[in-house]
Amino acid sequence: MFVDVSCPWCHGALETNRRLLDELAADPEVPPLDVQWRFQRLHPMPREGGLTLDEYYRSWDPDDPEKPEQARQEVRDYVRGVGVRVDFTRYDYLHDPLTAHRLLAAVRDDAGEDLPSLWSVARAVFNANFVHGLDISDHAVLRGAVERYGLVLPVRIWELVAREDGHLAETLADHERALEVELDGVPRMVVDGTIVPTWIDIDEVRTRLRAAIAAAAAAGAGAGAATSA
Repeated sequence: MFVDVSCPWCHGALETNRRLLDELAADPEVPPLDVQWRFQRLHPMPREGGLTLDEYYRSWDPDDPEKPEQARQEVRDYVRGVGVRVDFTRYDYLHDPLTAHRLLAAVRDDAGEDLPSLWSVARAVFNANFVHGLDISDHAVLRGAVERYGLVLPVRIWELVAREDGHLAETLADHERALEVELDGVPRMVVDGTIVPTWIDIDEVRTRLRAAIAAAAAAGAGAGAATSA
């Protein structure tokens, strides 16, 4: 499951992803799923330190003065449809998501039992960015946002992320994995090589995701039978 906390479409798709994965987990006809979160920005930041959303959206089509507002409206329409919010009066800057991604990857990979769910931490981080317009590249700001969301992370997590190289290699490996599977964007799920976009209509996502899981299960069963033979 590939997501990027600098992508508002991932902010919305987080709800779709969780809903569908809960459905699949409750379906006895679906084989058990081992869901692996991958946190990465697929494309490099346009500029070190980030840039305003107006600058970012204008870069998509410099000759179209209406592009920034069109892009905002597309996001508004999408997130409203899945039940989340983006507040463009606060969210007006594209921050580098690497620190936030290192935090989420560290929570993902930590073996301790004293952690809130990764879903909850991810939601807190997404809301910090898209609802409150906070600087998710700043460690202290990020910590404050997570704690105001009501979540308590162990000190070891914050100390790890406070280092510039803290959980960096593991986070960069998520990007390498995206390149390996030839990911064409986010938010996406990848099932045994099949890429399923999750920002589209939820019924379409459900159909495509189930088909990919069924195909993977059939391929696995076939391989097992061949090995046994």
